[in-house]
Amino acid sequence: MRFKKALVTAAATTAVLGGITVGGAAPASADTTYGCGSTGPNNSDGELKVVVGHLRNGPFESCTQTQSVAPGTAFHAWCGVYNTSGNFWVYGRVGSGQTKGWIYSGNLSLSSGSVNIC
Repeated sequence: MRFKKALVTAAATTAVLGGITVGGAAPASADTTYGCGSTGPNNSDGELKVVVGHLRNGPFESCTQTQSVAPGTAFHAWCGVYNTSGNFWVYGRVGSGQTKGWIYSGNLSLSSGSVNIC
């Protein structure tokens, strides 16, 4: 838990959370800009694999699940945020299609690149 708090309060850091490299400046606190129904900018080059796929329309478990994604499916990270519970969620595109949404970082495995803060 100390590591997580230090990560969130750092001015600029790179860390590994759930196998995902988070690059760029970490927020001093959770970003409340992103809620259910939100999207994020495409500022990352992370290539991820889905471990458990529950694509949602926002960075919270309480947001609507829009699609189930099969394990092993490619997920192309656009950006990520820490929600108000301190959990890191990644916004991106599923496979080679146009379906976009949020997946909790603990349900993803990094293949290459990194995920920048939205």
